[in-house]
Amino acid sequence: MPVDSTTLAERAEAGQVWEAAAVEAYSSFNVEAGIDFPDPWSYSWLGRILVFNFGGHGLYVGPHWYCSVLMLGFILAVGLFQCNSVTSLEQLAGSVFVTILSTVSFLRCALSNPGVLQKNHVPTVAESLSMRVRRCDICQITQPRGCQHCQFCQVCVQGHDHHCPWMGKCIGSNNLCSFYTFLFCGFGSLAYILLVALAQPPTPA
Repeated sequence: MPVDSTTLAERAEAGQVWEAAAVEAYSSFNVEAGIDFPDPWSYSWLGRILVFNFGGHGLYVGPHWYCSVLMLGFILAVGLFQCNSVTSLEQLAGSVFVTILSTVSFLRCALSNPGVLQKNHVPTVAESLSMRVRRCDICQITQPRGCQHCQFCQVCVQGHDHHCPWMGKCIGSNNLCSFYTFLFCGFGSLAYILLVALAQPPTPA
């Protein structure tokens, strides 16, 4: 059965219009978009996430910051206890190393951007309906695949994995690798502390 050339042209034109609308909508968010700070040492809010501009680098502090403080205190307390319990210089150097490693990997994840989407352009209702994608009514942005709105942080996070109170905020596409790095360093540090404790000679009665 022959196909009308007019129908093919209309379909091609409709496909180009849909593609252009999709590109425009998906350019309405930007994970890496910079925040307009009034000066180099100021702060801004993204939902319930407080962003400090620390010399041009954004430090993202989530709503559960107090849990992060508790976790940081636990890491430092365990490290300090281990450093005071070792009996040799080699064990002391190892204990200091794993404590610093756990602390740095924790802060790197806890203060990083989880992948917060920031709107630049708000698509129309017709665009949203034609593309059949989700739209966040709270953040007023079109959500790409894998994006989810966090009720705790009150932002849309790209590649949302879960909300971790010990990190203070969400774990998303931008800090997921840092999160697993911290888990590896943390459990590795605990394993080292356990091995050092088992290797200690028994205290004479």
